[in-house]
Amino acid sequence: MKRYIFCIALLPFFLSSCFKEIDTEPIPLPELEEFFTLQHSIKENQIFYRLYENTGHEVQNSKNTIWDLAFESAGSGSRVLLGWASFSTGTPTGLYDFDQLDQDLILDLIDNGDWEYDDPTFINTPDSLALTSHWENGEIWIQNRGTSSDNYYAIQFISSDPDSYTFKYASATSLGEVKEATVYRSSAYNYVYFSYEDNRALLVEPDYREWDLLFTPYRGWWETSDPGVFAPFNLSGVMINNEAGVRVAQVFDPDVSFEELSLESFDSYEFTDKKGVIGADWKVLGAAGGNIGVDPDKKYLLKKTVAESGEVLCFKLQIIDYYLNSEKHFPTVEFKYLGSE
Repeated sequence: MKRYIFCIALLPFFLSSCFKEIDTEPIPLPELEEFFTLQHSIKENQIFYRLYENTGHEVQNSKNTIWDLAFESAGSGSRVLLGWASFSTGTPTGLYDFDQLDQDLILDLIDNGDWEYDDPTFINTPDSLALTSHWENGEIWIQNRGTSSDNYYAIQFISSDPDSYTFKYASATSLGEVKEATVYRSSAYNYVYFSYEDNRALLVEPDYREWDLLFTPYRGWWETSDPGVFAPFNLSGVMINNEAGVRVAQVFDPDVSFEELSLESFDSYEFTDKKGVIGADWKVLGAAGGNIGVDPDKKYLLKKTVAESGEVLCFKLQIIDYYLNSEKHFPTVEFKYLGSE
């Protein structure tokens, strides 16, 4: 007797056992004047922040599960990302025609497919992204959306040009209802997003000139208790707006305090545009029950270019806590404007 596709709803339960989720334990919050605490959980939301000379301001936030694909928009490339904020994964089918696709094949791929995911901390390295080499050849992929219902979709990329992307998609529960969509680029956004559920493009992020930091869940690599050995985890952390010129240097020297970092310190450290330069590095394994704590030695120097004036502003920052009213996943960031270059 044939198995039907409703069986695949069980997969998120089994997949979740393969990816450990990390937490933190609270540390005492010092009395600071220059800090901000996120008001939305970074386990379930994507929160965009902008740094000003005297404040950190939330620009926009959205649920992490509202989008399924992200298309490079303002940049010169044509990267297409799986829904990394919802821990989405994908696997190729080896097929190029939707008429050849059936539910038995999808069920087999669920059990035996080579499921890949996008780690946004490595977005600067396009070859590490799951779909990068699969845009032009038109191969059909199956995507696990990372949601609790209507979770599996078949997707096939048709074409891309300087103005748009065109692709087909169908829910695994209704493979005969294939839809075609075109997503248009916008010069104001790093990425334009698409939702299968809404059947339309979404503006998940603000204008690229209006934000500096993104606090978000994502699937990435975490160093295990064995030094140098990494495993995939469901994480939450901080991305920088490298597309808009934000650059960050890590100051991980325990002999250098946050207080003594100054504008003159910028010449002593190497800055990078790596999207995940902050990431989840500020979390460390704690002593109590193997939980994750905040590392007081992880400090960062940040410089950003103000689009309106071209001025380069310089900041120092560190994450000092991970709790709000005893609830985890609400980072508190200490920061200070140091001047301009």
